Amino acid sequence: MQIYYNSLQAIQQQTMQLNNERCPHCQQSHQLISHGYIYQKRPCAAPEAVGKRVFCSNRNQHAGCGRTVRLYLDSMVRYLHFTGAHVVAFWLLLMTGLTVQCAYCEVTGTADPRNAYRWLNRFFAQLSLFRSLSHQPPLPDADATADATIDPTTHPHRPARWCLLASTLKHLVKQFKQPLCANFQSQLQRSFL
Repeated sequence: MQIYYNSLQAIQQQTMQLNNERCPHCQQSHQLISHGYIYQKRPCAAPEAVGKRVFCSNRNQHAGCGRTVRLYLDSMVRYLHFTGAHVVAFWLLLMTGLTVQCAYCEVTGTADPRNAYRWLNRFFAQLSLFRSLSHQPPLPDADATADATIDPTTHPHRPARWCLLASTLKHLVKQFKQPLCANFQSQLQRSFL
């Protein structure tokens, strides 16, 4: 079952055609029911719909498992208040040499960078997946470092893993193009972070 869609209309259309879809948990068909929208809080704005829930019904003559599946917009990263474009912009600003706090403030308008470090930790947790997308992942060599504008000699305060981040990000942008997060989630049907 497809999880990521490019618009709310596409999600709505999919939830109207659930009769033959199988539940990803119990593999039963004819049990899925549309179960309402997923809303995400926005800073200084009303909550915005970013997806829909689908319920594998175990009520009223249904034999489903009772679990839900969430269908999301491909531009959204689950469990984050900011879009995937914000996360990618943050990483690209880091590659230009900005500090974590400055890059996070520039992208989100928030002075406290604690979530920036969470974004980085989630990226490094997914690093093996990102690098396995190519059977021969690019290594942090001089060309990758120069292209990403991170040079350990000009940025001595950067840890060695920043070169790994730069080469991986360069490869992802080359493979999935922009918007990176939306294309990644749409093509692979898995969460970007």
